[in-house]
Amino acid sequence: MEKNVAENTLDPAEISTRVRDVVGSLVPSGPREVQAADRLSDLGFDSLSTMELAMALETEFDLQEVPEEQSVEMVTVGDIEVLVGSLVGTPATTRS
Repeated sequence: MEKNVAENTLDPAEISTRVRDVVGSLVPSGPREVQAADRLSDLGFDSLSTMELAMALETEFDLQEVPEEQSVEMVTVGDIEVLVGSLVGTPATTRS
């Protein structure tokens, strides 16, 4: 039985919360609260930890794969929220 797309969409606020929880838990210097404007590089993410982050997001949101060309464009936490929203079919609006 095929699932209705509308049943699979998430509320943008839920996406933001879950993304921030995942990012915050994987900050290389230790878990912390993050905001949409936080830059991954400022949080200490390098190319390897960004790949680990992409895999964690795939697991959290049951995604097949975060496309590599899109994952390298993730500069801020807000960028991740928008990307995940587009991958799960929910237009995301980032919260500060």
